Amino acid sequence: MAHPVVIPIIVLIVLIIILVITGYISDPIVDIPSIALLGFLSYRITYVIIKTRKRSLYEYVGKVGKAIEDIGPSKTGYVIVNGEYWKATSSDTIVAGDEIVVIGMQELKLVVKKK
Repeated sequence: MAHPVVIPIIVLIVLIIILVITGYISDPIVDIPSIALLGFLSYRITYVIIKTRKRSLYEYVGKVGKAIEDIGPSKTGYVIVNGEYWKATSSDTIVAGDEIVVIGMQELKLVVKKK
């Protein structure tokens, strides 16, 4: 399988060839910036796809963070893990400012315990 970055480059080259053959490329003052913009957008789209393809929401298990709000068995609160704010639940009582460890994920809430 081809490297993911090669595919947008091939599409860009084919698009340029089609535009040249059909006669739509005639003014280089307009065409060169347009092609540069199209190339940059193709690069950024490919970059984002490559970076987010392997991301897993469950990679937070075992990470250490800090509680921002009080968390208890019947109360959800916010924690910071890897610089991101997450809603969290816990079976223990955790006070704001305590260090926490992520032990799991339930829907889009982290399940945490005191460190």
